Amino acid sequence: MDALEGVLESLLISYQYEALMKTLVIVLDYPDRAAGADRAFLRLRFISVSDFHRVPGTFADLQRFKESYSTRETPATTVVQRVDIEKKANSLRITLSFGSFGELTFECRSLSAESRSARATKTSENTWTYHDVDDGKPVDFYNPFA
Repeated sequence: MDALEGVLESLLISYQYEALMKTLVIVLDYPDRAAGADRAFLRLRFISVSDFHRVPGTFADLQRFKESYSTRETPATTVVQRVDIEKKANSLRITLSFGSFGELTFECRSLSAESRSARATKTSENTWTYHDVDDGKPVDFYNPFA
């Protein structure tokens, strides 16, 4: 649950719900960066997910996203605006609200988190490249944990 602390105002990069695997993976651009990093990516993996719902928001172009989303597919910027967590006997009931994008609501038994820090280099007016702070390897902004 500590992994969800501080995700407010994080940019939603992607999510993928796998009903058969009962997993939900959410990737965020996290605002709390390590020293020397321009980007801090956070991957949240929710395990034993049930009762998953994508509640559509008011922005019509974003209502098409159901069980998966990638910011690569839309020019819209979506950030975490609210996190609600209800502790149950053996699970957590979580609601992540993204303003006009809508919400993701689900139950899970556990979650894990992984982070990756990157440096950014502007290569042209609207183009940036990213490299891992630790090993210097290229990082795909839209899939930073590939």
